[in-house]
Amino acid sequence: MFGDIHGNLPALRAALADMRAQGAEAFVCLGDVAMDGAWPRECVAEVAALGCPVVRGNADREMLEAPRPFTPRGLPDEREGWEIGNWGREQLTDGDRDVLRTYRPTVSLPDLLCFHGSPERDNEELAAGTPEDRLEELRATHGQQAAWVGGHTHKPLLRTLDGWTLLNPGSVGLPFERRSGGYVNLARAEYLLIDRAGGGWQVTFRAVPYDVEEVRRGLLASGMPHAAWAAGDWVAE
Repeated sequence: MFGDIHGNLPALRAALADMRAQGAEAFVCLGDVAMDGAWPRECVAEVAALGCPVVRGNADREMLEAPRPFTPRGLPDEREGWEIGNWGREQLTDGDRDVLRTYRPTVSLPDLLCFHGSPERDNEELAAGTPEDRLEELRATHGQQAAWVGGHTHKPLLRTLDGWTLLNPGSVGLPFERRSGGYVNLARAEYLLIDRAGGGWQVTFRAVPYDVEEVRRGLLASGMPHAAWAAGDWVAE
């Protein structure tokens, strides 16, 4: 299980190579494939080549929508992010957009439900602090599978509830953490291995380091707006 690639091809390739080395036999992508990185088209193609189910994330949906006017929300660096998102949208061809249209709101496998934000909304955050009442409300509508796996928060999660487990693999291409009063992006590709074991699920979280300079070089060579600003946010482990 992997997702939140956000146009980061070196991270995606590092994650996929590690999955194969770990003996992964099947893949599910949890969405947010292309937006915000230097390689939007390449990431769409790399995921498509897997032939696996892909969930539609909020960023995938936004890539198919007309650009919205910039509306300040009082967040740091929001105009830069908005302009980079628009640039990524413009890189896609009609064929790339056709691929994004094949992404699904949810992917249901035997005793396993996969989504992006939540089964109801692609931008809802299900996290360690989400009230159990909200989770049970979602389960009453969307299914009683023993494991639910979502993305969107970019934070790994294993939360055990009454008879089921809520999981998040973290982010392949844009894991972040707060340092010195700001945020940095870490050159580690996060994903999740999940296997059947003893009638339940065995879960392994993976975080694969890769060359941060390859990401920085790609951003600076991409032609995206604010490339130097974006490259400055990346750090090694």
